[in-house]
Amino acid sequence: MKEIKKILSIEKGDVVSIVGSGGKSTMLFKLANELRNEYRVLASTSTKIMMPSAGDCDYLYCNIENYFMNKPNANNSITVVSKKLDFQTNKLIGIDDDDLECIVKDFDIVLLESDGSRNLPIKGWKDHEPPVLKRTNKTIGIFPADYINKRAEKDFIYGIDEFNILTEKSEYIDFESIRKICSNKNGIFKNSKGSLYLFFNKAETREEINVVKELSEYLKKSAVNKPYNFKIILGSLEKGVYYEC
Repeated sequence: MKEIKKILSIEKGDVVSIVGSGGKSTMLFKLANELRNEYRVLASTSTKIMMPSAGDCDYLYCNIENYFMNKPNANNSITVVSKKLDFQTNKLIGIDDDDLECIVKDFDIVLLESDGSRNLPIKGWKDHEPPVLKRTNKTIGIFPADYINKRAEKDFIYGIDEFNILTEKSEYIDFESIRKICSNKNGIFKNSKGSLYLFFNKAETREEINVVKELSEYLKKSAVNKPYNFKIILGSLEKGVYYEC
């Protein structure tokens, strides 16, 4: 079974931005942990993320000035750097393009969570979203497979107004609405840079896997290269199982 780092062809020098919903933080630290024994990995965000668990990183800097004063002296490791900590929410506030320029030379690979959905599984993108940093050369869009063909309910959609515009008020999160999400300039690949990947997370049951495989064939005909050229992957970050479509 291939690791996700191999399916995504992650290599030294990559700056990877993760967008979408339904597993961005999990993807961030899953990738970082697969890479930590070979590379100096920076795991950060251009939005906000929750404070990582103790085992998710080797070094944690909640304030970028602290990083400059006391850089880690380690080769293969995961370092988390943020601009500052929001004490009320216990969230790390993201770095910007200027911050990344100052520290990128210290790392072999940079992984960034570059989108927000307030822990909701589906989203529409507001004008300022997603904040993908300029150095990005790989963009991963995440979509939860367990919501395919569900009724589009506002209770689990962040940015419901934008979602309705994007999908033309689709009643269901069906194949056609997902096509619009993948191909519209204001959809999941908005502001994307470099090589593009669409990952359907939480495809765990045989039924879910079959539905995503059917959807992937539909997207290859109706959305890939119209205008975004993206590769499709399905699987489960929780189980560590991935398939290339």
